[in-house]
Amino acid sequence: MAARIDDGGDALSPEGMERLLRLLATQPRRLSFAEIDGRTVWIKRFDTERRPLAKRLHALASPLLPSALHASPNVDAAGAAMREARKAASFNAAGFPTPAILWRGGAVLVLAEVSEIVQKMLGRLREADPAGHEDLLVEMAAALGRVHAVGLCHGRPHPRDMFRRADGTWGYLDFEEEPEAAMPLATAQARDVWVLFMQIVARAQLEDTGARAFAAWRAEAPAGIVPELRKAVSRLSLALPGLRLLRPVGLGKDGRNLLDAIAFLRSALRAGPNPLPAGAAGKPNPDRIGTPT
Repeated sequence: MAARIDDGGDALSPEGMERLLRLLATQPRRLSFAEIDGRTVWIKRFDTERRPLAKRLHALASPLLPSALHASPNVDAAGAAMREARKAASFNAAGFPTPAILWRGGAVLVLAEVSEIVQKMLGRLREADPAGHEDLLVEMAAALGRVHAVGLCHGRPHPRDMFRRADGTWGYLDFEEEPEAAMPLATAQARDVWVLFMQIVARAQLEDTGARAFAAWRAEAPAGIVPELRKAVSRLSLALPGLRLLRPVGLGKDGRNLLDAIAFLRSALRAGPNPLPAGAAGKPNPDRIGTPT
């Protein structure tokens, strides 16, 4: 059954619905963009692609892995759409914007366009404003800490799954993972941290950016996540010797990012809390970091 959902009386018009249904009949891609009712919308389908092999293997291996590495519960295409809508509603209720769901039907979500995606912002700032680039990475970590502080878990935090409004408000999208349904919440939140730091450490251009970002996350997040993060980093550290051996002969990008992130987090956790000066812990500063569209 189709459902019309919107957060501001801005759902699709009857003409827009007709255009959407025509697109769904002819558009097999998982994610596409279209102009409907004079605006750009995202059409996200969960029924057009088979689950990637890596995810299927992960699900099969999960019972043999530590709980921190368990896969999210497997759901069908309609269940995946429902999970994304449910998690988006939880984030909205906690004050974190998400793309408005204009229409939902079975395994399809139609989403409103949002502000500039953080990954695009980072690409723009890297050369134009290097200091702003580093500040945005720090702010990204602080924003995740605020998510954790209200008892939420993203599941796959990545700059492409975040956006930042001109007033400094951070929003989230693409809630395709639900590790909190497969492990204790604090364990899932700890996984959020090392997944995000795979991106922060890889993108940082200054030596102190990682430390600033970790301090910013820690200043916002519940202290109870840190012991779970220690456990996860300790377990993942067992893979570091093997990853280091593979690096010269063809370790993939994700493997390199994991290697660097775990090495960084192990060092950061050993160093203990490192409070930043007042105002330096990744609080939004709209005037410092460009102006998103």
